[in-house]
Amino acid sequence: METVRLLEYEGKAIFQRYGIPVPRSELSMTAEEAAASAEEVGFPAVVKAQVLSGGRGKAGGIATVQTRAEARREAERVLKLRVSGELTRALLVEESVPHSDELYLSITLDRGRREFVALASRTGGVEVSSLPREAMAEVPVPLSGLSELCASSLATKVGLEGRTRAEFVSLVLDLEKLSREEECELAEINPVAVRDDGGVVALDSKVVLDDNAIFRHPEFSRIPPEDPLEGEAAANGFAFVRLEGGVAVVGNGAGLVLSTLDLVSDAGVKAACFLDLGGGAQRERVEAALRLVRRLPTAKAVLVNIFGGITRTTDVAEGLRDVLAEAPMAPVFARISGAEEEDARTILAGAGVPVFRNAQEAVRAVAAWVSR
Repeated sequence: METVRLLEYEGKAIFQRYGIPVPRSELSMTAEEAAASAEEVGFPAVVKAQVLSGGRGKAGGIATVQTRAEARREAERVLKLRVSGELTRALLVEESVPHSDELYLSITLDRGRREFVALASRTGGVEVSSLPREAMAEVPVPLSGLSELCASSLATKVGLEGRTRAEFVSLVLDLEKLSREEECELAEINPVAVRDDGGVVALDSKVVLDDNAIFRHPEFSRIPPEDPLEGEAAANGFAFVRLEGGVAVVGNGAGLVLSTLDLVSDAGVKAACFLDLGGGAQRERVEAALRLVRRLPTAKAVLVNIFGGITRTTDVAEGLRDVLAEAPMAPVFARISGAEEEDARTILAGAGVPVFRNAQEAVRAVAAWVSR
């Protein structure tokens, strides 16, 4: 199952829809916007890098600021920050919430048990990563949803009392409802801040959606990806990763594309991209993918490796032929096999595309061309 992890601000937007309390915040794309946002939410404010990678706090991606000038300075720094290689995409500027304690709470899929569980801990924040699973309190989540009795049991296991206990029980029920209705693989709050008055607030969000459900969430994401071509690929329904070599590798199925990348590397050349059309690729998607590849400045050649199972090889061939007729692009080398392959070979031959019986032959040919 593929997943889509949301940025913090996106997860908190869902939290608000389900009544989960979060700090007042504003999304900012520039240092000047962040400075204005900090004034809007009030000082002290917290400037937070919006990245999908974990460990942003230890990497310097979270800063508490006291003045507009400090907010601008820290925002400029954080916007240049990479966390585990990922460049900061935007900033979330939010009010600083005074609190006396931090808890951990999540609704997560336990793959081994094939069921969802609610996990909680009296220890929240960065230290939770060092806790063994056995140190977590947990209750199973029935398919029908979590009952108030089960949520209360979790609060008891964590040792909560009074107002904090009551609000935590409501938080568990709201988070479980969110997880079930939004089809999440994981819905996590770390930390859950416990204010001095006993109230609770979600200081962070980690929401992972099943990719099969993402079409039901058109609001995600307003932030463009670091590479605009990746955003274009996602909008057209295929996977694309830019690489540094000269051979654009296009195939249908992640396994096939990855094995082709290995063959390209073994042949002594480097790939310019990973492009997976996906199963059942339609002609329009093929054409969009090839138009994208044509704009790759490092691509000296294109290697198309297609197995016709769900995907019709004639759709791929016709799409490739039409894109080649539109404008010049790097030489294309193709390996086509499967349903309707003979018709596809005829179409590609008419377009001047050399077609090979197996991937090894195609890779040798493209490597020889690129290495000239």
